[in-house]
Amino acid sequence: MQVITLADGSVLDVSLWPLPDGLDDSVLLNRSQLAVAFRVSENTIAKYVTQGMPVETTGSNGVSYAFRLSHCYAWRMDRDDKLQRQRSRSDQVAQQAALAFLNLDDDEVDEIGALSAEEVRKRSEAEYQRNRAAEQRRDLVRAGMVQALLEDLLTLVRTHVMSVPDYAEVEFGLSADDTAKLDAYCDQVLRDMRLRVEQDALKPGSVVVAFPGGADQGALPL
Repeated sequence: MQVITLADGSVLDVSLWPLPDGLDDSVLLNRSQLAVAFRVSENTIAKYVTQGMPVETTGSNGVSYAFRLSHCYAWRMDRDDKLQRQRSRSDQVAQQAALAFLNLDDDEVDEIGALSAEEVRKRSEAEYQRNRAAEQRRDLVRAGMVQALLEDLLTLVRTHVMSVPDYAEVEFGLSADDTAKLDAYCDQVLRDMRLRVEQDALKPGSVVVAFPGGADQGALPL
């Protein structure tokens, strides 16, 4: 057992969530390196810290945050496990409520017939198990997971597109004018992405949030 105490006073057994074989845990990682390891944005790492992810060294006075990979990995796995169990229970309650509060049309009543309390329970359980099996096969994906992935992907795309002019200037010796033209082209790419999302993907009831990394590019629906 390898126990650490988190910022909120709770205890986490790191040994319950060991790192995959072959990973070196002797070197501390900074925020950007941990973001690469977890394949998320640095903004997400900062969010994890506010949620209680363990920090080996707190950044201040020019000193970067330092993280121990095994501790952060165990914290995230433990958090995801708790969230999954909580969501599973919530899903089950929601399925039961959906059937218990059925408001059927006449033709639906004729098709389904009168449901007893036991039939409602069995129907709800069967529907829940079907959804769980579909989720495990990846036929169904939770909207929250998709949203988080899209946020990270959009942040990653914007970060790389915005770095193209500087990269090209250094690697290919572009002139200042050529670099400015490439910078303008990259800005247009991001504007076109925003417009395409707003035109084709934004549906009634969608939430529009600021694009991570700056407000100069407007907002994207996530």
